[in-house]
Amino acid sequence: MKNVKAILGSLLISSLLLASCTKENTEVTNSDVALKTNPMSIEPVVNPIDSATLNSLKFSTIKNGNVDLEKDAVTLNSIEAGKSDKAFLLFNDDQTKAEIFLPNEKNTLLLDRKGSEGDYTWTDGKYELITWKGYILQTLKQGTKLFAGDVKM
Repeated sequence: MKNVKAILGSLLISSLLLASCTKENTEVTNSDVALKTNPMSIEPVVNPIDSATLNSLKFSTIKNGNVDLEKDAVTLNSIEAGKSDKAFLLFNDDQTKAEIFLPNEKNTLLLDRKGSEGDYTWTDGKYELITWKGYILQTLKQGTKLFAGDVKM
């Protein structure tokens, strides 16, 4: 009987030691999983963008995404004497639509193409974009020229 008690005691101690080792491993494993899946422990990847590029990135409706106006658009300069304002012009792939980014305006102008080949204009009913030695944006009713720029090659 003494041997049975000694054997049972040894088995009990062995079981407890084994259980504590298994529990310790489980905690380490859970901790590792928590570190791997905890979003607070993941370092964000930051791609540095200079401020000029950041300021020239705008959402384009006709391109359905962000565009770099300085690189991807035609620059239109203010015609008004003494003004250095710039507007930017984008076309969709088949040039049936034009999008104009005016300075200090939140929304863009979306213009539809009118006319026949060689004599196209783009308008929204208030503004008109014409081609004459580049592009000219003017008011439709008064014909006041606002911006002009060369074709981007």
